[in-house]
Amino acid sequence: MGRDSKYMSGGRRVAFLITFLIVTFTLVGSGYWVLNFVRNRTVAESTERTVGATQNVMAMQDALSPIYINYIVRTDNYVSAESYVAMAAYVQQNVETQNVQVLTGLAPSEIVGYMMNHVVGGMGVDCTYCHSLENFAADEWEDEVAMANKVKARQHLLMSADLNQNWLTKLPALSDQKQPSGAQITCATCHNGVPKPEPWPDEQVALPDDYRLPLNNLDVLLVNARDDISLDAVQYNQYTMYHMNTSMNVGCTHCHNSRYFPSYERPAKDYSVMMLEMSEHIWNEYGETFNGKEPSCLMCHQGAIIPPGAAVSVDVMPEALVPASTTQ
Repeated sequence: MGRDSKYMSGGRRVAFLITFLIVTFTLVGSGYWVLNFVRNRTVAESTERTVGATQNVMAMQDALSPIYINYIVRTDNYVSAESYVAMAAYVQQNVETQNVQVLTGLAPSEIVGYMMNHVVGGMGVDCTYCHSLENFAADEWEDEVAMANKVKARQHLLMSADLNQNWLTKLPALSDQKQPSGAQITCATCHNGVPKPEPWPDEQVALPDDYRLPLNNLDVLLVNARDDISLDAVQYNQYTMYHMNTSMNVGCTHCHNSRYFPSYERPAKDYSVMMLEMSEHIWNEYGETFNGKEPSCLMCHQGAIIPPGAAVSVDVMPEALVPASTTQ
């Protein structure tokens, strides 16, 4: 059992290392190319060729990313030439990681790979959104906004680890008829390429614009087969079901037996209840980092059963953010 667990963990780490080393070598090479380019060309020529290189990279990246579900990762849309050069210099100067509090166990080049794929690609931001280019490991510098963003980023990395390790791991035990996809929560899962995701649209079709999930009292949704509920409670349930329908692009029978709605015979119903409980946990534990916006089903699912932007499996994620390997 122990040896099997060790081999599984080693295999996952090898897959992770291969994925991120490829990205990292590309980034480092690009950084040195940009540095040499800036040194040996005029400003006008530099601008023209940088734009051309960016367009070429974008053309190569138009395919769906192999590390995400139905998601295109673009980095050169957001990362400046200065950031590439600074990253290359930082990796060259630092053999060991500095001031890493969450992504432990990774080399500097692997940290860069994760940041480019998951943070830049998932949020659509430049390195300076959270870092000082003079010292990527710094927690204090002149940009107070970026300093605050770095603090929040650490909190959200911890949240991702919490959800992957303590919540998604519950799914297999909920049903022997439905096995989870293995998808993992990462930056792109919620952010979908924007720095500040909007969990609730300004106008909600067929719903009151002030409708929100009852994350302070999920019991209001447990009304099936009861005769002691009010019409207001029934209406709230209808709102919630419609929110789920549109968020995941499914009909009622995805979770319900249409001939007897109180039944739990369809495993997706157990999944949805657990996801509501997970959303409640997110709001209670991390709500202060959500800019006052409560989580919603739409925020992650974006019209799909498996959220686009979710990482395909634990193999493309750092071990610090995913469940530990277990033997079968």
